[in-house]
Amino acid sequence: MNNINQIYQDKQIKQFFISWVPFQRRSISLQTYFGYNLKFLTLSFKYRFLRPIEYILKAWQTLRLFFQHQPQIIWVQLTPTPLLHVAHFYKKVFQPKTIIIADCHNNTFDSPWINIPGAVYLLKHSDLVIVHNDWVNKKVIEDNLSNGNICVLEDPPVVIKSQDNKSKTSFSHPLIVFPCSFNVDEPIQDVLESARLAPNITFVLTGNTARARGIHDFSDVPDNVKLPGFLPEEEFNQLLLDADAILGLTKEEGIQLSVAVEGVGIGKPLILSDTVTLRKLFDKGAIYVKNNSPSSIAEGCIKAISRQEELIQEIQELQRERAKIWLDQMQSLETILQTKLRNTLAKN
Repeated sequence: MNNINQIYQDKQIKQFFISWVPFQRRSISLQTYFGYNLKFLTLSFKYRFLRPIEYILKAWQTLRLFFQHQPQIIWVQLTPTPLLHVAHFYKKVFQPKTIIIADCHNNTFDSPWINIPGAVYLLKHSDLVIVHNDWVNKKVIEDNLSNGNICVLEDPPVVIKSQDNKSKTSFSHPLIVFPCSFNVDEPIQDVLESARLAPNITFVLTGNTARARGIHDFSDVPDNVKLPGFLPEEEFNQLLLDADAILGLTKEEGIQLSVAVEGVGIGKPLILSDTVTLRKLFDKGAIYVKNNSPSSIAEGCIKAISRQEELIQEIQELQRERAKIWLDQMQSLETILQTKLRNTLAKN
């Protein structure tokens, strides 16, 4: 058990992590180290124009959870930034000594989220703002979006164990899995076109396709592309374990890609977008492709399958390197949290 968890136990500190999404690997993995109570709010409206109503309902659910659990430390996963407003409202009105930790995905600092009234102020007045890589850290500092309360903590090493009683997925091999959020930064149409160029490979795109409405077109999907929807965690884990390679694509710079971390954790070859951030974080065991080129994506997938054994060896080396880097970052974060926790307890 690490030091910060020991302090939580000794002082009986209650902490709660709230996330307005159905699933996020990062918060699940971090729970092992911090021991917080984790809650995903799964309410999700099909149409985007109903999103404000969805957020109002989630805000009410969140406040009820805070009242129920009475946390002394609140973790919030951003985006969406309105969740941060709810946490600060609870602190201001009901529990002024609450510590607020904002675990910020990259789009937290982009429009429209950072432009929501009060977002920058609340970030600066949070006890700790966690970003996921050095590229985002630099951007936040340059844009004056923090108040010296920022630190970097990359996604922790992922451990996914096969269930002996779980049967393998029914998809044919070679099998490439592309976990999707179906946001605008994902080149979905290019992936569909690349699948036509690699008909012998099965491409499985997981995620809630209803979220793709108005963004991506699924009217003409190749036969070798499967869309199973949003999968339960155990079923999704088994799919990752069965895959021959993992595909992770984004059009934006600075994104870490949780699926790449998952791929490293389970020792799978990666096919990734050719960005500076991804090359830096995953410099072994990966094939890099151009997002706007179906031929590049197809060639990368074919190459990953043909070089599978070689790439797996590289991934195993990368596992050891990334684990050491993460532990160093974790120790720095522990020091900050211990100081804040002791200062808060001293005021009680």
